[in-house]
Amino acid sequence: MKRNLSALALVRGFKENIMKPMFLLFVLVIMLLQTSFVNAEKANKLDLVSLAVVDFRGVLAKSDAARNIRSEVDKKRQELRKYFLEVENSLREEQQALSKKRSVVTAEAFEKRARKLKEKVHSAQKLAQTNNQKLKKSFDQSMDKVQKELLRIVAEVAEETGAGVVLFRSAIVIAVKKLDISKEVLQRLNKKLPNVKVNFEMAKGSQG
Repeated sequence: MKRNLSALALVRGFKENIMKPMFLLFVLVIMLLQTSFVNAEKANKLDLVSLAVVDFRGVLAKSDAARNIRSEVDKKRQELRKYFLEVENSLREEQQALSKKRSVVTAEAFEKRARKLKEKVHSAQKLAQTNNQKLKKSFDQSMDKVQKELLRIVAEVAEETGAGVVLFRSAIVIAVKKLDISKEVLQRLNKKLPNVKVNFEMAKGSQG
């Protein structure tokens, strides 16, 4: 009888020892399944994120605002070139006149006039450099306004079309045409910002 009880207790203990790992295994399987479902759900959500493509550089180059900025800057550059060509001619004439007087003035007087002319040339060169830098800065500031508006419109169109990610065309190899929002972006940009003023005023020296 004691042997039977001992055997029964042994069997009962054996069942308990077996059931505990099986229960833990069952819990582990449930956890793994839940994790798999969560990962699958996340994967499905990622797959549902739509894409859009925009030719940022192309839209910027073709925009009315950028074209007007380039045209205005070209005109101002021509004005600078014309002005400093006149300054250069004036200084050249002054140099020629000084050369003719070399034989009729004292060496001291000649050197004094030559130093003064050299200072004028240096000032003219510095003034030309300053104006070029100012014009470039004005160009960059004007284009920066266009780029900021362009980015805003890209975000606007992307939100309307449900695109979660927008890629630059220059960063991809192939994309289907329906993903390209460049045309719509360009139309809105031209309507919203047809022109940007280039704030630049030429600085002139004493020669002017």
